[in-house]
Amino acid sequence: MTAAPTPPPEPSDQQPVSARVRHLAEALGPTTLATALLIYFGYVATRARYDYFGVPVDMTGRSNQGLMLDGMEVVFVPAAMIFLGVMALVAIHALVTWVLARDAGGDASAALFLAYGFVLVGVILIGEALIGMFVQSSDTSVKFGIVPLALAFGPAAVAYGVWIYGRRRGSPLLSQRMARNGVMCVLALGVAGLFWASTQLAWAYGRGRGEEDVTALGRRPEVVIDSKEPLEGLPTGVTPIQLGRPGESGREYRHRYRGFRLLLASGGRLFLVTPQWQLGRDQTIVLPYADDIRVQLIPQP
Repeated sequence: MTAAPTPPPEPSDQQPVSARVRHLAEALGPTTLATALLIYFGYVATRARYDYFGVPVDMTGRSNQGLMLDGMEVVFVPAAMIFLGVMALVAIHALVTWVLARDAGGDASAALFLAYGFVLVGVILIGEALIGMFVQSSDTSVKFGIVPLALAFGPAAVAYGVWIYGRRRGSPLLSQRMARNGVMCVLALGVAGLFWASTQLAWAYGRGRGEEDVTALGRRPEVVIDSKEPLEGLPTGVTPIQLGRPGESGREYRHRYRGFRLLLASGGRLFLVTPQWQLGRDQTIVLPYADDIRVQLIPQP
């Protein structure tokens, strides 16, 4: 008698979900992924912060290193929320496992209630996500709300309810291939929703930093500008001073302006505002570093 032939190896598309996720993480690289996320969230927060003052982020000339530092300020809250969420999910799964083990061999009414409950909650969250994406205004992409979280947890709740029902009846509802593909879709939607929510949080954080900057402008060092040529369109709170007498020769810088506060110095430019700056009323003055201006900084008590 000949030995039975060995079964062919499992094709790559039938690999477990955990193996696929591991291969994807190895391909991306944790350092590369972390750096890209820090730069991205730093870009979003910086854009929202200086957009409050009417300054496009591309005009600031911030380097990738600067954006990474800005991103490190943003990621603490999302990281804490993710870890707390993981702890909550582990506790929920432990409770569900205990209910399934307790009701094994009985009518399993509690397990059935949990299965229907998770599916119902998931359907409601999916409906909320669809309404937010296709019915609400486009501002939903930058305003922090429940839409991205509903997108992240709605499909996961439905899939978890289906899993509970399959455990309750003793056999899965879906084939192994369909279940594996469904889990991959749920994971993809979860990552997309969490990424969307983190983007909204970064925007809200940057906007809050801009509002905080306005309240603290009076405590920043005063910037005194001496220029060879007069400046036009001075904002509220800036006092022009004539240096020297009219017609006097030999003085290089003839115009002095007091009352400015430094908002940002980047890309060879000075972004100047005043302590009385108000949204919708005042402008931001942009001066390039050049030989025709001289800058003095005066600390405030």
